[in-house]
Amino acid sequence: MKARAALGRLARTFRTALSAERPAILMYHRVADLDHDPWDLAVPPALFAAQLQVLSANRSVVPLSWLVRRLVEGRPAHRMVAITFDDGYVDVLDTAKPLLEQHDCPATMFLPPDFVGSAAGFWWDTLARLFLAAPDLPTLLELDAAGQRRSWHLPRTSRRIVHDEVWALLKSMNPEQRRRALARLIDWAGLPGEAPARDRCMSLPQLQAFSRPGHLDIGAHTMSHPSLSQLNATDQQSEMLRSRQWISEHLGIDPVGLAYPYGDYDRDSMAAAAATGFPFACTTRAGAIRPGDAPYALPRLAIGRLEAGAFERLLAGHA
Repeated sequence: MKARAALGRLARTFRTALSAERPAILMYHRVADLDHDPWDLAVPPALFAAQLQVLSANRSVVPLSWLVRRLVEGRPAHRMVAITFDDGYVDVLDTAKPLLEQHDCPATMFLPPDFVGSAAGFWWDTLARLFLAAPDLPTLLELDAAGQRRSWHLPRTSRRIVHDEVWALLKSMNPEQRRRALARLIDWAGLPGEAPARDRCMSLPQLQAFSRPGHLDIGAHTMSHPSLSQLNATDQQSEMLRSRQWISEHLGIDPVGLAYPYGDYDRDSMAAAAATGFPFACTTRAGAIRPGDAPYALPRLAIGRLEAGAFERLLAGHA
């Protein structure tokens, strides 16, 4: 029932967003078959290929920077769609890139450089492996957070509930606090500290292999993927500036724009994005782009596992 209700909400969002053929930015994270995907970040490769085929037949798929520039200049952008990926997963290079090239679809990937080449992968994937995939876990978990000790008893509390509560705690931590908490969790579970290769961010050579400026672009996703709204204005600007400098220095390109991690942002975030020199910033707020939308708060549509037939009907503005 929950899945059906979620699909209904998604359908209503798409009907509202696309029925007038307004331009839209589509948001993806991964193209992979996953056994455990608590936040619905992955689209299976065959389904992604089908979605690209539908997009190519029904919309003009254009580079994001080109679309935003056109909108800022007040020029028409009917039926135009841009594709984005957050986080820079390896499968975007290995699986998504060949499919994008096959369908001649440009895309933009937003990168958090602190994770580049990290064998540990992304911390949220570590939690999914730990709580949702590990066959056996100790019955008591204790974790220090914000000066307080939290405890959970398994299986009295379901693994998914513990996963979600620990995820919320780690999201609010700074990188060093999160590193210590993850080390404690990995030791508690008796799991290896390294992530499977497919769950990692691209390495520097892989990023260089992915980038095709003007077709497969790279944007910034801050430096360490924090919840920006929990940082002061100075730290927000530092996160953005350092990510911009890293991409410029290591890849020899200017990032085309910015995406706010988790979609968390505030007025300071928008001001920092502008002050740091990004021409636009994307949120996770659902919807198509409307006239007057601020270039530093652009909405995106999270696509997810939408079957090709339903995707095509939604693009056409039908239920």
